[in-house]
Amino acid sequence: MKILFLTPTGARTGSEMVLWYLMKQLVGTDVEMAVYTRQSGELFSNQSPTPLTFVNKSKRGFLYNFFEGIYHKIFKRTFEENYLRRVHAQFKPDYWYLNTITMPELAQLAIKLKVPYIVHAHEMVSIYDEYRADSFAAMIHNAKMVIGCSGSVIEQLNQMALSNIQLCHSFIDIQKIKLSTPSSVLRQQLDIPIDAYIWLMSGTMCMRKGIDFVPDVLHKLPQNTYLLWLGSESDYGAYHYVKERVKHENLNFIVLGNKGGNDYYDYLNTADGFVLLSREDPFPLVMIEAAYLQKPIVGFESGGVAEFVLQGMGKVVPAFDIQKLTTAMTDIMEGRLAIDKTILRQRAETFDVKNQIGKWQELIGDLK
Repeated sequence: MKILFLTPTGARTGSEMVLWYLMKQLVGTDVEMAVYTRQSGELFSNQSPTPLTFVNKSKRGFLYNFFEGIYHKIFKRTFEENYLRRVHAQFKPDYWYLNTITMPELAQLAIKLKVPYIVHAHEMVSIYDEYRADSFAAMIHNAKMVIGCSGSVIEQLNQMALSNIQLCHSFIDIQKIKLSTPSSVLRQQLDIPIDAYIWLMSGTMCMRKGIDFVPDVLHKLPQNTYLLWLGSESDYGAYHYVKERVKHENLNFIVLGNKGGNDYYDYLNTADGFVLLSREDPFPLVMIEAAYLQKPIVGFESGGVAEFVLQGMGKVVPAFDIQKLTTAMTDIMEGRLAIDKTILRQRAETFDVKNQIGKWQELIGDLK
């Protein structure tokens, strides 16, 4: 089978890391693959698992949009459509594979070209609202298969009475988790006391990820508690609100910024616990990575965390009860809530790509 994978940015987003792990496992199998990335993110531009990698290097901006608008008015096509048509003609895939629901216009092109396609849904319902109802509906109802990355995603897809839904949980590559810098060294560099308890959150600094909860959470935790956020600083108002509160209220909040390679895992390992503040999160990879590093997990019941966390791993509390969240965090810090590190690691290993790839291959094999 020949599959053309299509992905939005080619960067280190969770959905695109899953695709990258998947494609690495498919090398040498009976799946012949190529990948098209709509932007030139480092993940597929520099480290693609396949030599057949097509990168849209167009720098979108005012001039690009202006000329594309004129071109579309005359020829009824976009520049990207022309490029993707050439990619399709060169590779001649049996299926397109839309890795995320964020590309309904590419589904429309597949429909126009009569190419069967698969949609891999890594998103929950709040993201649906970013797309027109007609294009979103066309994308999911005409797909040969819609794969959901967690039970929470599947539940919302089922509520639309779709008949072509399959579950394949997101996964990580445990072999990529390597540590190089001791946590004590990083604590010293961050000027965090050796006896402080560190909680870490990772992701985009936005309302969906719960950035606005940070000050109120810290106020309800013991004084010698730090909250670290792994991810780049935001340009939007919610983060400015948090930044100003943290500064004026003298709270122990540190933004680590984006980290790549081993640095990412070193900083994740610096934490004593992982807290998921998200309002909505289908099946976050960092949650699995934290479990592999044997960090207790506390989070709001906001998606996949509820099906991932077992007894002995931490606690999931009702959304969005900050008092119950911080009580669970404090109970872990003070030893009242027992944590079994063996259970944490074993649970993470369940979602290693080598333990999940068979499920994906089974789903795709059913399409033949």
